[in-house]
Amino acid sequence: MEHSVNINDLTEKLLNSLDARSRDIVIRRFGLKSGQAETLESIGKEYGITRERVRQIESYTKKTLATLREQITPLVDLLEKTFAEHGGVMAEPHVVEVIGAEPQVVRFYLNVLPEYIYVTHKELFHPHWRHERRAGDDADKIVECACEILVKKQLPLEESELIESVKVRLAGEGGALPSPHIIAAFVASKPLERTVFQQWGLAEWPEVSPRGVGDKAYAVLRRHGKPAHFREIASMISEAKFDTKAANPQTVHNELIKDDRFVLVGRGLYGLKEWGYVPGTVADVLEAILRRAKVPMTREELTAEVLKQRIVKKNTILLGLQNHKRFVRTADQRYTLR
Repeated sequence: MEHSVNINDLTEKLLNSLDARSRDIVIRRFGLKSGQAETLESIGKEYGITRERVRQIESYTKKTLATLREQITPLVDLLEKTFAEHGGVMAEPHVVEVIGAEPQVVRFYLNVLPEYIYVTHKELFHPHWRHERRAGDDADKIVECACEILVKKQLPLEESELIESVKVRLAGEGGALPSPHIIAAFVASKPLERTVFQQWGLAEWPEVSPRGVGDKAYAVLRRHGKPAHFREIASMISEAKFDTKAANPQTVHNELIKDDRFVLVGRGLYGLKEWGYVPGTVADVLEAILRRAKVPMTREELTAEVLKQRIVKKNTILLGLQNHKRFVRTADQRYTLR
């Protein structure tokens, strides 16, 4: 959000209204200069007072600052507008992102201004801030609706697609919700989380919160949409930047070969089992095809079906059909299971 509020100047002006000790305690408690909040105990030791006394001074100072809100009217209005536009419920990092201020400064003002309430215990949400007059029950409905949509889809969705789906589902309950309301609810929620590809999915899904190389490979390959060589998969993992670690191709190969979500469909090439690939050798694929067909098939028909499952040479398929323990050639030159 672009705005003309000079937050640093307003903060300096507000703090200068305090006596030296109160100002110093508030600055250090919120890390307004260092960026690192200090404990009650560490501040108390320096002043030779108890941690409880430091807490009392901090509490009294915040109440004093709240009475001086006219000195920071532009910032008060900015925060009010921000929460109003986002449905009255926002995660702290989201507030920071929207208004473009330092995290410790945002936390300081949300603590000082009494209309903002910090909520720590809510089933659907991480700790977040609520504006006492701007917050309704839209956020709960939004998150529940988004979860239902994702469970039905069973894959992460682009932000715009999920927002529009939620709008359509909730349109009959008081009109269309503004997109910023929906995004704010997504960001603050527990069950929803962004992927590294900036899509939204359920936090419990492996491609949303990957726990190892297998999950990362699953996420990138699912997004890729077609089989890929394990070296290419390793590159995709590294490029996605799940973390600072670069994926090792051999490690990826070792993980995929033992993970039943993946099927080796060619030399070093992996696809996902959920795409319909049959695990096993070419002979296993041939057997599965014949079992599904329930009638003898020609060599050409079998070859065409196998090539949908495996990236191999036709001679490899013909060699598999020569396994007389598993396949029989009929009088009319078709093949069936022994």
